[in-house]
Amino acid sequence: MAAVSGDLYVEVQMFYARQIAMLDDGDFEGFAGTFLPDGVFRPAGGRAEVCGREIIAKASEAASDRFDGAQPRHWFDMLRVTPEANGGIRTNYYAAISITASDGSTRWEPTCVVEDELVRVDGELASRSRTVVRDDLPSR
Repeated sequence: MAAVSGDLYVEVQMFYARQIAMLDDGDFEGFAGTFLPDGVFRPAGGRAEVCGREIIAKASEAASDRFDGAQPRHWFDMLRVTPEANGGIRTNYYAAISITASDGSTRWEPTCVVEDELVRVDGELASRSRTVVRDDLPSR
């Protein structure tokens, strides 16, 4: 794997910090707005892929129902960043979701591997596609 500049690595981390804070805070339109207008999200568990910001926002909100009012937190780690010749950026990272109820109890969802394709739009990063693969299910 080619070396990645520290500036790019930090920029990608900051993009994810902003993107996922919106998701965890219930700003589904803001989260979806970090995708291209025709962006693609392939969720874990064999659910059908969703395309476009409006559908990504609706699907994200619908998926949040499983938290039953508890606070989700998405945790990303082991980030690999690979610039592509066409200017795109591929990332691969591990993800886990903790869900904390109002009584302080916390549960975890199965861990996942996430693969993204990021692009620049007007100098800012945006998600072109995301694929989430759960570790407890058969691989791709």
